[in-house]
Amino acid sequence: MRQFVAVVICAASVVPAGASATGPSLAVLRQAERASGLHARRPIRVLVERAPRYDADRARVLERDYPRRLRELDDRLYAGLGLSAATEDISTKLTARARASNAVYDPVARVLRLRARPAPAREELVHEVVRALVDQNVGLRRLTGLRGRDRDRALAANAMVDAVAAAASGRRSPALAGTPLDRFLSVELTAGAGPGRRLVSQLRSIGGTFALLSALRTFPQTTEQLLHVDKFLQRERALPIVLPTHVDDRAVSTTATLSASETFGELDVRALLLTFALPEPERVADGWGGGRLALYVGAAGGPPTVLLVLRWDTPADAAEWRAVVGRLVAAAFPTAQARVCPAVDRCWLVGDREIAAASAGDVTAVASGPAGELVAATVARSNR
Repeated sequence: MRQFVAVVICAASVVPAGASATGPSLAVLRQAERASGLHARRPIRVLVERAPRYDADRARVLERDYPRRLRELDDRLYAGLGLSAATEDISTKLTARARASNAVYDPVARVLRLRARPAPAREELVHEVVRALVDQNVGLRRLTGLRGRDRDRALAANAMVDAVAAAASGRRSPALAGTPLDRFLSVELTAGAGPGRRLVSQLRSIGGTFALLSALRTFPQTTEQLLHVDKFLQRERALPIVLPTHVDDRAVSTTATLSASETFGELDVRALLLTFALPEPERVADGWGGGRLALYVGAAGGPPTVLLVLRWDTPADAAEWRAVVGRLVAAAFPTAQARVCPAVDRCWLVGDREIAAASAGDVTAVASGPAGELVAATVARSNR
């Protein structure tokens, strides 16, 4: 009979005097193995930490996996989409989320960190022990730094790991609440406990634990693959997006230069629509073929222009997106005033911000900022 590997407790240096150094029991390990189908290959090192040390370690993990420079970039990009107010930032939201947890597995240090008080609940323990088992079976260090290279791929891979853990622990995605930024982040951060669990179930029905392990070794390459098992099995790639380095209009002396960009996947499109409670978000997002979120800055400085460009599977899918753009702008920018802009399909004005929507065949572009019309029109033409 296969022997279960006991969890090792290594907490003497971090547990306060008089506190008990209790970690996951053998029963928790057995539950995690049985529910996930993954077996421990070696002892799991556990550290029980006082709250200040635990929070500091969580902050280091956050900085490693989602560096501050990327969070600050996303703050600017999300503001351009109407997701965040000037008083909000992603770092504060994610720090509060980390402090609300009492257990986390760190695949780089290969250690399960537990908060001494309050101690983690059994669900948290099972969830994080399963993540440790995934690491032991397929290795998770390869995900380190992935977000900086491909945001959508990182979201897909991490959601896949969380999906296996959530299927074992019973964790579910919470109801959306709070500000638009709260809701948007919640959809992305809990995708494993939502649609990811469906992918895990589908893979198990196709090929059991072998199919699941194969999926963990290769990971979904896009969130489209995470959301659709057929796309995952076909390994369907994202369609290419062209981003001009410079856009300019000499007639009005307007110039903007590409400063930064990152992938924007089907999960992001779904999250954007869900955030503003727009109808049929899954159906509209389903036609996603590829996407990028970009930042263009003017030659004289000032506020940037944020661009969301999407390539759809078909022109009909692009038309579905165009049909909801007006409602999206109205929800994200309630004071937006429609105006006539000859170079694009539709445009609005919000103070000094110009919001423009342009399209060409299966490509749609929405730009928000001082050069909104110019950027949207140029990018749509460049992707014909």
